[in-house]
Amino acid sequence: MLGRMMASALALTGMAYAQAPGEGETGVTPPDCLPTPQCAAAPVQSSADRVVYDAGFFRQYNPSNALDMVRQTPGFALNGGDDRRGFSGAVGNLLIDGLRPSTKSQSLDGILSRIPANQVVRVEILRGAAVAGDASGQSTLLNIVRTPSAGSGVWEAGFELTSRDVPAPRGEISYSGRNGNVEYGVGASIYSQYRDLPGWRAFYDGAGAYAGRTETPSPRDTREGAVNGNIAFPLAGGRLSATGQIDGFRFHADNDFYRFDAADNPVGAHLQDFTEENVGFEVGVNYDRDLGPWSMALIGLVNRSRYDSDEVNSFHDGAGTLTGAFLQDIRQESGETIARGTLARPIGARQRIEFGAEAAFNSLDQELDVGGSPPPPVFANANVLIEEERAELFGSHSFRPADNWSIDTRLAWETSTFTFTGDTNQEVELSYWKPSLQISRTFAGNNQVRARIYRDVGQIDFGDFVSAASTADAIISGGNPDLVPQTSWIAELGADLRYNGAALSLTLSHHQITDVADVVYIPAAGFDAPGNIGDGEVTRLDVNFSTPVPLIPGGRLTIEGYLRDTEVTDPFTGRQRIISFAPESQLEISFRQDLPDLRFSWGVEVFKEGEFQAYRFNEIDTNEEGPWVDLFVETTALPNNAKLRVWAANIFDGDVRRDRRFFNEPDGSGGILGRRGANTSRELRRRQFASAPWLIVELSGSF
Repeated sequence: MLGRMMASALALTGMAYAQAPGEGETGVTPPDCLPTPQCAAAPVQSSADRVVYDAGFFRQYNPSNALDMVRQTPGFALNGGDDRRGFSGAVGNLLIDGLRPSTKSQSLDGILSRIPANQVVRVEILRGAAVAGDASGQSTLLNIVRTPSAGSGVWEAGFELTSRDVPAPRGEISYSGRNGNVEYGVGASIYSQYRDLPGWRAFYDGAGAYAGRTETPSPRDTREGAVNGNIAFPLAGGRLSATGQIDGFRFHADNDFYRFDAADNPVGAHLQDFTEENVGFEVGVNYDRDLGPWSMALIGLVNRSRYDSDEVNSFHDGAGTLTGAFLQDIRQESGETIARGTLARPIGARQRIEFGAEAAFNSLDQELDVGGSPPPPVFANANVLIEEERAELFGSHSFRPADNWSIDTRLAWETSTFTFTGDTNQEVELSYWKPSLQISRTFAGNNQVRARIYRDVGQIDFGDFVSAASTADAIISGGNPDLVPQTSWIAELGADLRYNGAALSLTLSHHQITDVADVVYIPAAGFDAPGNIGDGEVTRLDVNFSTPVPLIPGGRLTIEGYLRDTEVTDPFTGRQRIISFAPESQLEISFRQDLPDLRFSWGVEVFKEGEFQAYRFNEIDTNEEGPWVDLFVETTALPNNAKLRVWAANIFDGDVRRDRRFFNEPDGSGGILGRRGANTSRELRRRQFASAPWLIVELSGSF
């Protein structure tokens, strides 16, 4: 299988600011490194489990905020952990002053962009024993260590100019500081996007003969905004920190479809006005203190949101006469409440233990209203309240038998109860053991290898439990209350290698999956829905490589991506196939050259994701897009060291492609054979942005 694959807040503020170097470090901070390729290539401090880059390392990049610094940290990529359950598993691989941000709704990029670069003392890559027993399941973490600051802020303002010749504004401003033992911060951001994504659909019969086309102009607008803040202060021998955010989102599109026959005569039109909105808030609280040799951490998190989707569809014949209509309104109210506590302590100089518990209550309440002419069908599982009560107990132990070895074990047990009320009334109870063992060894200075085996429980999207119509695709997106999380036994080999300015991170993993989450056919309802389809396996290779470029002063090349091979037995056909919605590969390449004497930088970024497929009972749906290529230039040769950055985005006019093959051969008893029969028709789609490339301009600075 591997052979086939290879061939084909403001985070919560902590008590520690400029933390002491980890075990095995020199404890001596060298002078700020000059912005030369040699200096920029090597960490200025390191230990067996901690690679440290002081602030001077990033000077040549003229960073405005911590995000600029993290993006230039060799051999590391942010991971938001979206596919993992629980608090720690969902907030990814970022620490601020040794603590996780107490938030799930704020992106890691957003948190980092609000930390001024002048508040960052150093950036640390933690691995091996330094992440022993971490509940996130991440093998590598990144820690931003800050210095106390009397107060400073960052700002950014810009716009995007695409096909409508109307600037779409964007901007962000934040301020953070410290007054005595009280630390505080506030921030706000806006984002907008006006992009037209027109395209066409071509139709063919089962023999491949052309049967007509559809033109699909698609103007669309996106607007987002958020206000956030944080505060931290001493309390009862410890430190209390709190964050909060209010955010909103709106998207509108005119999805119109004009149909023509094989002779290019108009035969009909489907006109759709679609708007979706979401507004929510989140509050997170963290309390840390020492209790003798123990360190205690308590976390509470509450978030609530309301989602609204309004859709109006009208259908017309070739002469423009109205022949039908369909209306769909979706209202969803969702929430999550989490309480978590841990106790940890060292045992001697080489061992550490941690115990903890987490409780959570999650809910989604959907109301679906549909109407039209002719009357639409009744959707199962469309109006339902889903509630989950979840608890988890865990413990971990880390042991360093020698300076260059670490052995880390963790055992967790979780239990969940799902309650469905409304169109479906049932209760589902689940429980899982989740053991983990990792062995790490450091050699030749900064190099480390690791082996890990663990059991993982996949995340569940509550939206998979409820039904709605996908009118533009002419399918019903079914909800399935019988869906359960998929579980995996994962064996992993990893390496973090650093030599002469280059950094290479490799992870090879094999997943044996039970209850693969995919798409299943529900005969009683007559549609497909998310569901479990049995056992499967995944083999995956992840790579992150960063290196100075010979003969190009200040040049650095970064390559990040993965190859993935999946396999599962299709329950509908009994044949082997890949797992739905799992891209076969992803590749991101970036080149950047910094010329500090000129206060100028430029670079190019390339992103390409491989195709993925969805296997519905009567359809194989294949999707692929890109590559997306952006070119940028930036300069700090401006007053007050402000930075101007200009992108030419999508310079090679990447497109979005979709291939839908339908299998609607009759089975002789009034039904269809689906994918067990012959291919009866095909639909090819292609979309390209109306303007390519488009312009993005951003001006940023600090105060």
